[in-house]
Amino acid sequence: MRPSTPSSIARTERPTLPTLSDEATRTERLPALTGRKSGELILIDKGEYGEQLDLLAEAIGAVTRLNNRQGARNSYDRCVKAIFETGAVPIDCKSD
Repeated sequence: MRPSTPSSIARTERPTLPTLSDEATRTERLPALTGRKSGELILIDKGEYGEQLDLLAEAIGAVTRLNNRQGARNSYDRCVKAIFETGAVPIDCKSD
């Protein structure tokens, strides 16, 4: 039986992955909260204020989870790129 891929025609070059755009790799930075006082006081219902704080906390948590997922994806992409370039799994890349 002949091998399906003779060594004389085996692929020797490594494929290259596309590079990400600057926009895709840019880190967002938000301005710091300064707590500037306007001098105007307003009244707000305690329940409504509590709900707004809860929603803000949920939004912060969602952004944190997204950042963690993106960090994991970036790590995965680095590993895939290294595998394509070298043909071997780097030590710092987990494989399950």
